[in-house]
Amino acid sequence: MRARPAVGKRGRIMGKTIRLIAIALLLGSSSLACLAQQVEGVYYFADKPFPEFMQLWQEGWSFKGEDGLKLVYAKPDMPLGGYAFIYFRNTGSSPMTINDLTIEGIKMSEGLARNWIPKQLDQRYDCSILISKLPKAQIDTLMDAGWPVWWMPEPLTIQPGAQGEIVIRLKHSPKPAQLKIGIVTDQGTINASVIRDEAQPQFGTISFAADLKTVYMYPRHLKAGARPAKVLVDGKDVTASSTITTDQSLPLSAIVVRFGQPLQMMTYQTFRVEYPDGSAAQAGIRAWGHEMIYGMWSSPDRGGDPETELKAFVDDYALHSINCVMPFVIGPGRKYFDSDAGWDYCESKGVGRMTNWPDKKHVETLLFAQDEPDATDANFQDVPPDERLGGCGQWLVEWSRALRDRAPKTPVLLNIDNTYKPENWYMYHQLPDVPCVDPYYTEQQDYQDFGDPYYYQFHTRPTYVKAVATISQSSCQPKPLHVILLSCRYQSDTYKGRFATPEEKRMEVYYSIGSGAKDLSYWMFPSCLSEGSKESKALWDEIGLMGAELRTAGPVIKSSCPVDLGAKASKFLWVKTLLSGNDTLEVVTVNENVACDRLGTVVRPCQNAQASVTLPMWLAPKDAFEVTPDGVKDVSWKRDGGNVDLSLGTVQISSFVIVTADPGLRARLQDRYQKMFAANVAKIKAGMK
Repeated sequence: MRARPAVGKRGRIMGKTIRLIAIALLLGSSSLACLAQQVEGVYYFADKPFPEFMQLWQEGWSFKGEDGLKLVYAKPDMPLGGYAFIYFRNTGSSPMTINDLTIEGIKMSEGLARNWIPKQLDQRYDCSILISKLPKAQIDTLMDAGWPVWWMPEPLTIQPGAQGEIVIRLKHSPKPAQLKIGIVTDQGTINASVIRDEAQPQFGTISFAADLKTVYMYPRHLKAGARPAKVLVDGKDVTASSTITTDQSLPLSAIVVRFGQPLQMMTYQTFRVEYPDGSAAQAGIRAWGHEMIYGMWSSPDRGGDPETELKAFVDDYALHSINCVMPFVIGPGRKYFDSDAGWDYCESKGVGRMTNWPDKKHVETLLFAQDEPDATDANFQDVPPDERLGGCGQWLVEWSRALRDRAPKTPVLLNIDNTYKPENWYMYHQLPDVPCVDPYYTEQQDYQDFGDPYYYQFHTRPTYVKAVATISQSSCQPKPLHVILLSCRYQSDTYKGRFATPEEKRMEVYYSIGSGAKDLSYWMFPSCLSEGSKESKALWDEIGLMGAELRTAGPVIKSSCPVDLGAKASKFLWVKTLLSGNDTLEVVTVNENVACDRLGTVVRPCQNAQASVTLPMWLAPKDAFEVTPDGVKDVSWKRDGGNVDLSLGTVQISSFVIVTADPGLRARLQDRYQKMFAANVAKIKAGMK
C-alpha cells in the first residue's frame, strides 16, 4: 500500500471533498423540467460473465463461511452487476456543477454512507448502503435498484456548451426494468431513465495516436454489418474527416478520425457514433497520446552515492526497453531520482515515471491512485466480509479528481488485485483513466502448493493471466488496459518458490496483448530481479528482449482493438486477432503445448505451424511480417479468397504477425527498431552467451 502524501505540506485540499452524487441508471429518453440541458444518451451495460474461467478463482484469505471452512466467493451462479452511463450537454450560459445524484428519488449522499468523516481528502474512507441511516424501506429500494456502490461525474463542472457524463457502478443487476435517475446540479435536477434490458451499441476501444492528431474508434453494433452514419466528437460532426470501414459479417466497425489540429493532452472528450436505425454508441474518455508503456516497479538498492546509483539502474532499465519507473524507488538513488537533475537524466534516457503525488514542476507519465482497493475492501469492518467489495470506490472518485486537478496532463492509474475474484475486475475498471490488473500466475500456483493441491490442475499454464485480461478488457472498454506481470519468486520462512521461466513470461505477455492490453509492467526489481541468480538473470534478459519486440510494434498495439475473426490454426495454437485502424490486422499466437509446475516449464514446440484468418472485407493485404526481438522478419503468407494463410515455421512459445494494406508499415517499424532497440538487443544477447 502506498504512503499518502502529506497534504498539509503540499497545499491542503480544503473544501475539495466532492459531494457524493448518485445517478439513477436507465436506458432510454430523458426529460428535463426547468433546466436548459440536453440528455444525449443513457446506457446500461451488464457485466459479461465468463463461466469458462470459474475453476481458476480461489482466494488466499482467512475468512470463514457458515460451514467453518474458507469462505468461497466465486460461484457459478454468483450475481454480477453492471455500469450505467448518462451523457448530457450544458446548453445554458453559465457553468454547471454536479452536487448529488438520486436513484429512485434517494440521494446518494445519504444512501452511500461513510464509515467516518476524514478531515483531509487523502484519508481514505469506506462507503456502503448497508451502513446508511436511511429507513430500511429506502435501503431495500436501493438494493433492488442494483445496489449502487459508487458514482462519478465527468467532469464535476461542465462549461457552457460542453458535455458531461455520469458513471454509476451497480453491484447487482437492477430488479426494476427501469430506474429513475436524478442528476442534482447547482441549476436544478436533470432527470433520466435507463431501461435495464435494452441492448445498445458500445465502443470496444477508443485510442489516440501519440501526437493526438488521430483517434481510432471501434464501435460494436448489435447487428453485423451495421454501418455508422455519423461520427461526432464533443457534439461536432467529424464524419467528413473520418474513414469508416465495415464488414457484413462483423458487428464491429473501424473508424479513424484525423484532426487538423491535435487534441489537448488529457482533455475530456465525448465520442458518439450514430447508426441509421437511430441507435448510437457513446463514450467519454480523456485524450491520452503516448508511447506504449513498458514499465518496472521500484529499483535496485546497490548502495553507493545517489547519482551513480540512479544512473546505473536507469541505464539498465533503458537497456531492457523499460520506459517507465513505477513507484517505490528505494536506496540511495531515490534522493537523486527525485531531484530536478534526476528527472532530466531519466527523460534523457526516455524513461518516465509514475508517482503517488505530482510535484507540479514536472509532467509524470502516470499518477497512482491506489494499489489493490479490492484487497483494502476486505478490511471494511462495518459490513460482512462477503459484502465489502467496492467500499472505497467513492473515496477513489474524489481522490482521483484531486490528482487530476493537481496534474491535469497526466492520467490516473488504479491497480486491481486478486481479491473477491472475479467480481473485483468488474467493480472498479470504469473509475480511473487507466484500469490496471496484476494477475500473478506463480502466486496462484503457490496457493495450490500450500493450500488445496486439487486446484493445481487448473494452473499448469498461465491461463490465469489470459482470464483476468479477458474479463478486464470486457469491463474497462473503451479505456486502455494495463497489465502488471510478476517478476519475483514467492517465498516464506519455510519455502522458497521459483522465478517464472522466460517461457511462462512470454506466454503471459502475449495472452495479455492478445486479450487487448495496451501497456505492461513488471512487479518488481528489488529482492527479485536484483537477486543475481541464473534464473533471475534469464528472466530479466527475456523481459528486455520482449520489450524491444513489443515497443517496436507499439504504435500498432496502442491503436488496436480485439475482434473475433474466423481463425483456424495448428493444434495447441491459441490465436487472437486485433484490428489496428482501417488497414492493419494483428495475429497473436501462443503455443499452449506447455506444462508448468514447481520445477519449471516443459515446452513442446509447434512445428510447421499454420494459421488461417478470415480477413475483414475492407482489408486487402499487401504485406505480412513478424515482429521479433531481432526486428521485423519475413513470414510466408498468401491470400486465399477471403482468408490470409500464414506459415509460421516453428513456434516455440509465441508469434506476433502484422498483416497490412499499408506498404510502408514494415519499413517504418524496422526503422523504429534499428534506431531505438537494435543496439540494446545486441548487448543483452552478448551477455547471454
